[in-house]
Amino acid sequence: MKISVIISTFNRATIIPMCLDSLIKQNYPKEDYEILVVNNNSSDNTEDVVEKYINEYSEVNIRYYFVPKSGQVYARQIGILASRYDVLSFTDDDGVLSPDWLSEISKVFKMNEKVAGVAGKIIIRWDETPPDWIYEYEEQLGKLDYGDEIKFETGLYMNAGNLSIKKDILIETGFNPDLIGPWLIGDGESGLWKRLTSKGYLIGWAPKAVMEHYQIVKKNATTEDIKRRFMNNGICIPYNIYAIDKEGDPALVKNMLKAIFQSLKWSLRRGKAVARGNKKNLNYAAFRTAFYTAQIKYTIKLFFNREFRNTLTKNDWLIKNQNGKSSL
Repeated sequence: MKISVIISTFNRATIIPMCLDSLIKQNYPKEDYEILVVNNNSSDNTEDVVEKYINEYSEVNIRYYFVPKSGQVYARQIGILASRYDVLSFTDDDGVLSPDWLSEISKVFKMNEKVAGVAGKIIIRWDETPPDWIYEYEEQLGKLDYGDEIKFETGLYMNAGNLSIKKDILIETGFNPDLIGPWLIGDGESGLWKRLTSKGYLIGWAPKAVMEHYQIVKKNATTEDIKRRFMNNGICIPYNIYAIDKEGDPALVKNMLKAIFQSLKWSLRRGKAVARGNKKNLNYAAFRTAFYTAQIKYTIKLFFNREFRNTLTKNDWLIKNQNGKSSL
C-alpha cells in the first residue's frame, strides 16, 4: 500500500524536525510513501529546515509547498491535490510518530476492504513534567485512545493529528475550515467525521499507530491555552448552524440565547468556586464560561460582519473530484 503523508505547518521550524525524523525512520518501504510538508504562511525559517531534510534524505520522497493564504484547510487542500497515492495520512507538525506508524495503518486498511479511514492512538508528550490538573484536559490537546485492540466501527472519531483516509472518500466528504493561526473559524475534522458518520462509512482503529503530540508545559499546560481550546470548540456550534446545516437566523438566535443563559450560569459557578477557594472547580467553570461566551461573540460577528459571513460560505476550500462534484 502506498501512502501520502501530509503535514501542514505554521511557525514550527524548531519543532517540525522531530516529526520529520520520526517519518524518515519509519519501518516501511521508502518507495511506498511520500512526505508532503505544506507551509501555511509561516514567518519563521520553516522552508530552510524542510529543504535541509530534502537534500540530506534523498532516499525519502519529501516535497515542500508554500501556501500564502492563512487557514489550515487551504494547506490541507494543497496537500491533497499534490498527493500521488490513494491513501492519505495526516499528522501535525508537532507530532512524533512511532516507527511502525505507517505499517500499522496499512495493516488495518488491509484487514477490511470496506474501511474508509483509520484512526491512530494519540498520547501527549510533555517537554517537562506538567501540573497535575492538566491531565484531565489532555483530550483538549488531542489525546485519543479507544483501547489496545484493533476495531472497526461506524462513527469512530478520527483526530486530524493521526488520521488516515482513502483519497477518493476524503474528496467526496472533505474537511471543514478550521484553524487560522491558533484560532478556529469552523469545525475542521469534526465536520469530516459527521459526514463520514452520516454516510455510514466504516472507520478502523489502529492502536499501535501511535502519534505522540509534543506539548510545551509553559505554553500548553496553562489555563489560557485550555481556555482558548474551549472557545474554539464553542464556535463550532454556531458555525455549523450557519455554514453547514444552514438553519438560518432563528436557529442562530435560539442558540445564542441558550449560550447567554449558560454563560451566566457558569459565571455564577465560577464566583462560588472563588469564594470557596476550589481551584479545580474554578478552572472548569472558567473554561465552560469561555465555551459559551465564544458562541455569543461568534454569532454577533456573523450578524454584523458581512465579510466574515462570506468567508464561511464561499467554499473556496472545496476540492472537486473527477466528475466535477465538490465535497459536501
